[in-house]
Amino acid sequence: MVCIKHGDHRAFSQLYDRYALRLNGFFFKMLWGDRELASDQVHELFTKIIERPELFNTDHSFQSWVFQVAANMCKNHYRKRDFELAYRKQLEKEGIELPRIQQQLDEPLQLNLVLKVLAAMEEDKRTLFLLRYQQEMSIASLADHFDVPAGTIKSRLHNIRNYILDILEKENKTVGYGKS
Repeated sequence: MVCIKHGDHRAFSQLYDRYALRLNGFFFKMLWGDRELASDQVHELFTKIIERPELFNTDHSFQSWVFQVAANMCKNHYRKRDFELAYRKQLEKEGIELPRIQQQLDEPLQLNLVLKVLAAMEEDKRTLFLLRYQQEMSIASLADHFDVPAGTIKSRLHNIRNYILDILEKENKTVGYGKS
């Protein structure tokens, strides 16, 4: 980031090459499986890095920092979506219908149950799970990122895994795949 602050375009290209795909996957999972929105957010994030490299906190690793920025961007989208849903409900109460032009499914058909469970999870738990298992962040990096001891991270991940497995087991029994 120091090189980027001084206008080194190669350093920026290296960061982009190293993190863009992983960030895209993170945004995809966090933002309702919307590929276009995920891609847009990656570009917006890297635009912020170019425009305001001084925002990088050198006390933390770049990886930890960039994923925290990405998580904050997701929070902003959640707030925006909540506002839009509340606005639509209010319009419906008043009898005003919005056109359904270019309406698309929020999730692709092949989205599996694990993604549905993750989407229903609390944001912090989902973020922790995705950073560990999708982005392969180390326990130490996660502890630094969330500012908690490594043992707490391990415990939280254990609880999240068990929660997901319980939901999957219940769902499989519901559709007839589980043991009787």
